[in-house]
Amino acid sequence: MKKRALTLLLALAMIVSLAACGGGGGGAAGSYKMTKMNAAGVEMNIDDLAAMAGVDMTVTLELKDDGNFSLDMSALGTGSVSGTWTSSGSTVTLTAEGEDISCSLNGGTLVMEQDGQSLTFEKQ
Repeated sequence: MKKRALTLLLALAMIVSLAACGGGGGGAAGSYKMTKMNAAGVEMNIDDLAAMAGVDMTVTLELKDDGNFSLDMSALGTGSVSGTWTSSGSTVTLTAEGEDISCSLNGGTLVMEQDGQSLTFEKQ
């Protein structure tokens, strides 16, 4: 009986670990909204910055279940970017126009860092 229970527990552990290794990163998939940015060591809350400037600064990132993403930064005047994404552990990699950007994922918070600047997104 003990062997059967142990076998069942091991089988459940394997199923859970396989489910967590999905190709597109099922846990990371979803819609994210940028909440803050950090440039040159200065952190800015997007909602406060938008209120102060009197303009909409909504920036959204959509990680789709099929492994594609779209980043709408039109509110900042830089347009949109689309490409593919993968997930491994707590790292999400966005690939667009031949370049990779690694992002860290912690719960519902995704942080994109590049060249000393960072954008923080919260899952919606």
